[in-house]
Amino acid sequence: MRILAISPTPSHPQDAGNRARIHAVLSALKAAGHAVHLCLLMRENPPPPALAAMRDAWDELVEVPHDRGREARSLGPLQAIDDWILPEAKAAFAALAARQPRFDLVLVNYVFLSRALTFFDHRTIKVIDAHDIFAGRAQALAAIGLENRFFATTAEEEAAGLDRADLVLAIQEEERRHFTLVTRAATATLGHLPVSNQPPPPPAEALSIGYIGSGNPLNTRALGRFLAALPPGEVAAAGGRVVVAGGACQGLAPAPGLQLLGPVADPDMLYAEAGLVVNPHEGGTGLKIKTVEALARGRPVIGTAAAFAGLPAEHVFHAAPDAAAVARLARRWLASAAFRDEVAEASARLFHRYALGVGAARARLASPAGLASILDRPRLLMLTDVPWWRGSLGNQARIGAVVEATREEFDLDLFFTGDLPGAEREAARRALGRRGRLFTPRPAGEAAMPWGLTPFEKPRFDGAVMASLEAHLARNPPQAVMVQYLRLSWMRLARGMPKLTVLDTHDVMSLRAQNFRLFGQEHFIQIPVAEELKILDGFAQVMAIQAEEARWLEALLPGRVILAPHALPALLPARGSPPGAQPRIGFIGGDSPMNRDGLRWLLDQVWPAIQPLGAELHVAGGVCAEMPKGRPGVVLLGEVADQQAFLDGLDIAVNPVFYGGGLKIKTVEYLARGLPSVLTAEALFGIQGGAGTAYALAENRAQFVAALALLVQDRAARARMAEAAFTFGRRHFGPQALAPAIGTLAALARGVPRLAPASIPA
Repeated sequence: MRILAISPTPSHPQDAGNRARIHAVLSALKAAGHAVHLCLLMRENPPPPALAAMRDAWDELVEVPHDRGREARSLGPLQAIDDWILPEAKAAFAALAARQPRFDLVLVNYVFLSRALTFFDHRTIKVIDAHDIFAGRAQALAAIGLENRFFATTAEEEAAGLDRADLVLAIQEEERRHFTLVTRAATATLGHLPVSNQPPPPPAEALSIGYIGSGNPLNTRALGRFLAALPPGEVAAAGGRVVVAGGACQGLAPAPGLQLLGPVADPDMLYAEAGLVVNPHEGGTGLKIKTVEALARGRPVIGTAAAFAGLPAEHVFHAAPDAAAVARLARRWLASAAFRDEVAEASARLFHRYALGVGAARARLASPAGLASILDRPRLLMLTDVPWWRGSLGNQARIGAVVEATREEFDLDLFFTGDLPGAEREAARRALGRRGRLFTPRPAGEAAMPWGLTPFEKPRFDGAVMASLEAHLARNPPQAVMVQYLRLSWMRLARGMPKLTVLDTHDVMSLRAQNFRLFGQEHFIQIPVAEELKILDGFAQVMAIQAEEARWLEALLPGRVILAPHALPALLPARGSPPGAQPRIGFIGGDSPMNRDGLRWLLDQVWPAIQPLGAELHVAGGVCAEMPKGRPGVVLLGEVADQQAFLDGLDIAVNPVFYGGGLKIKTVEYLARGLPSVLTAEALFGIQGGAGTAYALAENRAQFVAALALLVQDRAARARMAEAAFTFGRRHFGPQALAPAIGTLAALARGVPRLAPASIPA
């Protein structure tokens, strides 16, 4: 391919993160055999040696004059999307677009240069390498007391710029998820891999902690907060030192335990001195290049969640909430050889996983076939009657996670079978993203009940909804249809269904109903096992939410079962109760029979033994309505507006349910927040491998009391389990847990023919 790259930032020298990013992307394209032409807006006025290096590196360098003094700020303190496009740039873009032979692909760096894409016609693939999110940037910096000194705009302006592209590249997954909501363009993640020279580490006994960063306010603020929480004198007393390189040294004075290298020509000058690298970055967006750079140099890294945004972090020392927490972890690193080994091993594993992902993404972008597959987004129609955008119940959270994952691979249509008043409709539209489409039943008469419905399905059949669905399928033929929950399975027989029909089971309902009956309860769905299997057999693919159910179903429906675990965003470890407060134990749940019975058992059988130890039990959710009032040490909060805020204030979590079936979403959330938890076998249904380390499994009252008492009384045991829980949760239920399943469905859907819409009178 003939590729034109347009950038306001030079690719040489690679002495800043954005320069290194541009150089790496273009080098990968060049190495794949493509011709790379670089159009450089001379915004940074690189010196002659840098210009010569760029001419040598690329097939052509086109220099475009640019006067920063003429850059507008037409939205008060913010810029409109084209404010930095000067007449010289427009003339250059027009000339490049008129060239013959034409460019096959144009790659614009930064959304504020997206105006360039409008000069090229549909034959040229248009790509934006976003680098960062610029909507809300000024407000985010102001919130931590900093002034924006670069481009910042509104959400509407940024979306307009992104919509000019066929494809938007995000530098990390969290930002890709944002872009899928705000643009109609396809999106993909392309991370950054720096050159991985590995200078020899300093002697292990040196205990040196390194930091490198420019003098921008975000860096100097974070470094200052880190050094305030871990004074260099304390590091020196422990036999170590803090080594700082780059412009961040400004304003610091050498002191015992603090070594200042100043600006360095080569970052390896810092890495050769550092046995540990810290990144206490707070706020900001984008991938933190210095985190990746340190990992690529083979250095263990401790940092904030912001410093590891977009990286497959699994440990608390890669997800600290702030600079002070990074300092506490660095203090622990100084004191413990075992912890030093743990950080080193985890950092190496993390970088290996990340490097594999970036390599695959680079290869896909550089391959015409791979690029075509990114742009070929099959259409998936999701059928549901659950208002999942509310996110307040487990089934809503599950569907929300599936929607988020499918947005990455599919063009998503949602057919909601009920009524949607204005506010609910708008909330659903926002959750679908600007590329998604929302539909509700339209009058289309009554469809006759199709042959083949089972006794379970016949009373649930709705002829008016079926007629409306069939008309929708004719007007908007998808490549795949996903049905949420068994109770809508009758829709599988609608006329116009594609060959790829998928049922997201959530639970095997016949087994769940049997489980309820064992405890004298009647489940709201009653169906024999044989009949449920007959219904499942009517779908091309069946999604199971956890491994135990997937194995059971695979034995009966071989080759047609996809394990689709629940996925949660990259949540922070819970902060716990306020300093000096009693340990806070928590439970959250809706008003279901299993929650009511389990919590009553806990209050009657377990709590009398725990409350005298000096703990409080906080309960949130609809389950509170049926609980006895006035129990000592029990706080019934009822429904809470922010469930994550409730979990954030807990020290310990419990889930005492003893029947129900299916994956317990609240258990998954406890683990993802790093909450040490005491759980019954039923609460852990479908979750294995962490008993005794990531959580406590209690199979009777005595075990529940003993495990909970230990966590209340032993702070160290609580901390160990919290760290193990966080790692377990991220590993099994992190943001990418659903990606393999949805990727498999997308690959299948690309093989389904695209049908032309039928013309049906409205």
